[in-house]
Amino acid sequence: MSPINIGIVGAGIGGLATAIALARAGATVTVLESAAELGEIGAGIQMTPNVSILLKRWGVDKEIGDNLVRFEELNMRRKDGTPVGHTKIATLEKTLNRPWWVVHRAHLHEGLVTVAERLGVKLIVDAAVTALEYAKNQSVTVTSRKGTFVFDFVVGADGINSVTRKSLFPDVAPEPPTTNCAYRAIVPYEQIRKDPVARELIEKKTMEVWMADNAYIITYPICAGTMFNLVLSHHRPEKLRATQHDVPIHELHNEYKDFDPRIKRVVDMIDSTSRWPLMVTGPLKSWSSPRKNVVLTGDAAHSMVNHMAQGAATAMEDGAFLGKCIAKVVEGKLRLDEAVDIYEKERMPKAFAKQQVSFLNGAIWHLPDGPAQQARDAVMAPELQGQYYVKSSNLYGDPKTVLDVYGYDAEQHADTALAALLNGGREPVDANTGIAKSLEDEFINWFQAEKAKL
Repeated sequence: MSPINIGIVGAGIGGLATAIALARAGATVTVLESAAELGEIGAGIQMTPNVSILLKRWGVDKEIGDNLVRFEELNMRRKDGTPVGHTKIATLEKTLNRPWWVVHRAHLHEGLVTVAERLGVKLIVDAAVTALEYAKNQSVTVTSRKGTFVFDFVVGADGINSVTRKSLFPDVAPEPPTTNCAYRAIVPYEQIRKDPVARELIEKKTMEVWMADNAYIITYPICAGTMFNLVLSHHRPEKLRATQHDVPIHELHNEYKDFDPRIKRVVDMIDSTSRWPLMVTGPLKSWSSPRKNVVLTGDAAHSMVNHMAQGAATAMEDGAFLGKCIAKVVEGKLRLDEAVDIYEKERMPKAFAKQQVSFLNGAIWHLPDGPAQQARDAVMAPELQGQYYVKSSNLYGDPKTVLDVYGYDAEQHADTALAALLNGGREPVDANTGIAKSLEDEFINWFQAEKAKL
């Protein structure tokens, strides 16, 4: 075993997930967080099946408990509320053998902190990083508000305004690709129940999407089903590059005045909100320093628009994959630079694909009324009758997208890539069947798992 001392810059959702994965790999892990207290701002977040499997595997789900909410169905709608598409979530979950959760960011963060600390991760707050020296030696010297640290390896998980990225690539800056931005808000279920029109929306736990010209609303339950979370997409006259707090509430109310009366009543219950920019980073040519002793993850490397709910999920995948790579370093089977190379080779295309599918879903949801919108709605229509289909413009239920995005397992991907690397570049195959494990998992083991549950 080769001990390795790793520093992580940033204790957000991605940084904590990375800390857990690296600690599980056998590394000594220290996380430097700039905030004076640990915590997470914002509202709800989707833990789609590609990351719910990580929460279960790591035991984070048990810490969060009932605050991880499962919903029954996804309903796609026109702006006026007319049903367009439908996904039965139980069917998706059964096929993938994993849940689709929604949760408040604060509850998710608390669960990650608890598991990280249990694994021995050292969390240091009020430790804003001001400089990194990674070129002179193989070790990395990190200067922070809490003093100077020396690590064998540093992970920059410090988000959209990453100090780590600025140190590695000073000319790279995240940019809003369009004038699209989003409001976020939470309304108590109890308040909605008192409204004779709006309460129809909460008769059961659902995810709802209202699509409109250059706007949409997506809603789902959080906080053990006591809070109604809203993300409200819209466009501004100019690009937004920083969060605007205390937005005049009439701006939000007016933006959605022509929507379905049920959701309009809920929107009118919102008494304060912030406007969030949608910033995109990259794709970058590299995520690492020349010596491979510093590497980026999450929004520091590949921030994306929010239309597939994959920003935090992709950061968590990065951490999970990197953890498997570092485990081989700890075991003495790989050098650190080899581990970083395979991480970049495999994860960079995956992150780019997530950025692309997020753009695509935004384009689909924002279509103006007309031929394209009518075609979109027509190909979703079979979902409303529960008919069989092989392709849909509802990417949350489209079979291929579900398998590619939600059926992905970052740790399984890492195991496959590492097995191939250590086998001379080709994945090993079973001596009896001749089948590679990754293909066996994809085509056989999934239904074997289903049979085991019967």
